[in-house]
Amino acid sequence: MKNLSRGILSLCLIGALLLSACGKSDDTDTLSNSEEPTNTTSQAPSTNNTATNTENLIEPAEKEAIKDITSADFKKGVSIDFDKYKGSFFDENIISKLRNNLESVVENNKEKFKENLNKESLESIREGFFYTNENDQFMFYDLDLIEKVDEQIRVGVRFAKKTSDGSIENQGITYFFTKNEAGEWGIENID
Repeated sequence: MKNLSRGILSLCLIGALLLSACGKSDDTDTLSNSEEPTNTTSQAPSTNNTATNTENLIEPAEKEAIKDITSADFKKGVSIDFDKYKGSFFDENIISKLRNNLESVVENNKEKFKENLNKESLESIREGFFYTNENDQFMFYDLDLIEKVDEQIRVGVRFAKKTSDGSIENQGITYFFTKNEAGEWGIENID
């Protein structure tokens, strides 16, 4: 019986040592996998050969500073300080078209909404969103994206929507501007 107990004890010790050794092996592998390889090979060339020219007018810190509107803060209208963001491509022409479209939503004026759209079909894209309930009120209060990527300008607009029951929904929407066939900037999409 003594020999059997010693044998079992020996097997347990050997098993514990093996498990301990396996655990250390895994730790070593993890460390070596996180290290940089000593011989590097060149990566396959990218299939995306188109370079994009991107210019941003809003810094990340400005995005973080935007606060949501509460019912106490809500004032129907367009209260965006456009001059604060005016820059090389975000000029008076683009600002005027954006402001006109935002004001059309506040005024619930579907004809004014269509004025600066590049495509007639675009009116249906946002008409269903902005004009689903005539009692909804809108407050456009800040921008969180202004960038030009190649020949497209993207403007992110923050707004609060006050529904007929008085609840406030803070949301964002992006306007996409491109040049039309005549070479004039217009609203291509709103998403």
